Amino acid sequence: MKAAVIATLAATSVPALAAVRTVTLAVDNMTCVTCVPMVKKSLSQIRGVKRVAVSVEAKTATVVYDDKATNVAELVKATTNAGYPSRLKRSASQQRRAR
Repeated sequence: MKAAVIATLAATSVPALAAVRTVTLAVDNMTCVTCVPMVKKSLSQIRGVKRVAVSVEAKTATVVYDDKATNVAELVKATTNAGYPSRLKRSASQQRRAR
């Protein structure tokens, strides 16, 4: 009986739960406040993006997104295509560990 239950569960396709992720991108070429809406628009148009906050002072974009609908590579591609190349910003603790 136990083997039958395990076999049934293994054969049943259970969709993985989507996770909402938050990432911060370091964004190049942002020089003034008029750049902010361009970066925000490029990211907001991606399916799965929930929220975008852009800081010209910090030269960053913080994005909340559904990881089943998009990924960091797509976010980077969107800003780059808009003329603002970006990359995943590493936290201070990540930078220390890399040394």
